[in-house]
Amino acid sequence: MNDNPKISKPYIGLTDYNHQEPDYSDGELAIINQLMFSSRMHATQIDMVFIVFCCQGELKFEMDGSEYTISKDDVFVGYPNAMYNHFEASYDLKCRLLCLTKSLLQEMLYPKQGIWNRTLFLKKHYIIHLSEQEVIMQNCMNTVLAHNLKSNKTTFRKEILHSLVRCIIFELCRTLSTLVQSENTLETNQKKILFDRFISYMTSCEIKKQPLSFYADKLCVSTRYLTMVCREISGRTAYDWIRDYVQNDVRFYLLHTNLSIKEIAVKLGFCNLSFFGKYVRENLGKSPSDFRRQLKDD
Repeated sequence: MNDNPKISKPYIGLTDYNHQEPDYSDGELAIINQLMFSSRMHATQIDMVFIVFCCQGELKFEMDGSEYTISKDDVFVGYPNAMYNHFEASYDLKCRLLCLTKSLLQEMLYPKQGIWNRTLFLKKHYIIHLSEQEVIMQNCMNTVLAHNLKSNKTTFRKEILHSLVRCIIFELCRTLSTLVQSENTLETNQKKILFDRFISYMTSCEIKKQPLSFYADKLCVSTRYLTMVCREISGRTAYDWIRDYVQNDVRFYLLHTNLSIKEIAVKLGFCNLSFFGKYVRENLGKSPSDFRRQLKDD
């Protein structure tokens, strides 16, 4: 998956030429205030996390062979590299689209990404129906977002738009949290329970960079079984989840704290500064100091 798409890369494949110019784009975030549809909607793969808010009308489509329908006050969350096809849109459809790289989404959610991961992978809540009060809250934030999209002021524009999108996403997290609490707590699927416990425990650990056996022992299962369960429930291995959470911590501490690189390495459980530097270069593409400098310059 390409987590840093070029600006010219299509963000949405629902028009004749599989492209619609976003109202805003910075390489990590793209916003389309009104999705445009034609009579010939192509199959598409979107390489970003995307969130569709349906304000009016109805949209039917397939995701990886399964049929979905979203209508007024529904939110659909799509993950990178799924295949979307067979679109049918009502004449009065009005949808707003947010596209984010996976790394930006995790950064925005940090350190509360657990509820997002657990509900969307464990409960499979790709479609979220908003209550009347939730619609009011989302509409208020989207009104401010739309106003800033139209503004000619460029000073702090990126920071303001990213902050507004972060608020929108956290409001969705609150909805997801309420949704999970209202469901039957006597879940009988032991594999789903184990996956939920794994994500919850890992989220609570300050040092997440641990051997898989560490988490398996805490959960009283074998490493092989934990990996199998994670793959079955989420489509990803336990190693994948551990790696993502460690990288999220690295990004956060490099960008949002004044700790020295050595202090960050110790805090996150790396045995020495050299190993930490090698890890950051291999996984984030730059040395810790260059990564921190680039993000702060941006």
